[in-house]
Amino acid sequence: MQITPLTKTHKTRILLAEDNRVNQKFALLLLKKLGYQTDVVSNGAEALQALQSQSYDVVFMDVEMPEMDGLTATRQICEQWAAGERPRIIALTAYARRGDREQCLAAGMDDYITKPIELPKLVQALQKVSDSHQGLHGDEGAGVFPASPRLLDTESEVLDPKIWQSLEKLAGAKANVVLDKIVGDYLEDAPERLQAIQSAIATQDAEALRQAAHSLRSSSANLGAVTLSHLCKELEALAGAGITEVPAEQRVQVEVEYEKVRTALIKQVSKSPIPTSKSAVACPQLP
Repeated sequence: MQITPLTKTHKTRILLAEDNRVNQKFALLLLKKLGYQTDVVSNGAEALQALQSQSYDVVFMDVEMPEMDGLTATRQICEQWAAGERPRIIALTAYARRGDREQCLAAGMDDYITKPIELPKLVQALQKVSDSHQGLHGDEGAGVFPASPRLLDTESEVLDPKIWQSLEKLAGAKANVVLDKIVGDYLEDAPERLQAIQSAIATQDAEALRQAAHSLRSSSANLGAVTLSHLCKELEALAGAGITEVPAEQRVQVEVEYEKVRTALIKQVSKSPIPTSKSAVACPQLP
């Protein structure tokens, strides 16, 4: 479906607070497709600084970020700006558990979107910002990105083809260049996340394990690595329950699946070269 850019009808000022580079680029890709220019910061403290420098109509706020998380940043925004003066704050989170939405709203957020971001839900959230968006309909963008990831049906499918096709469609004429950059960032960041998982298991640090698994989970889902994302979700759930003794079989599954994903992504973007000096980094051995 063709999506008409909105910049001709309004100039909504948007700030994105997100620490994961892959998730940043993915969100920017969606917002650009809708015609929005967006500023980006990497944590809640930077979001506060940005708001003190200029005004924004909307802040997309990741819930989990280093230095200052989204909930803390939102509370401080609500303390520093009156209701009619502060931007609309929309939570971005990989969680979809009962009570998470209520926690975000209680902190002062106005809306809630789960990751990976679905374009129709993004459109719906932006519709609420202003009544002037008369030309934008809730089903705009339907079919551009699948409603939800599916577990892959066969062992040969490492990347969900429907998600990847949707990414190519979303990126448009410069799909190779755009996706090369996103994949390059992912292949640089993922080994660091895996190393963090390894260290957290070794030191029995449940919170560090949860954070690392959470980050790798969401970026993997954005690139269609649904099985790896699901494995990270399982690690995240264990860590959330305070469990750091991960069975050897489960650790090996994560390691093997990442190697499959790495190979598949490099093959997927082989039409144009991707950075190889840092990007094509092998998976560190999990303990």
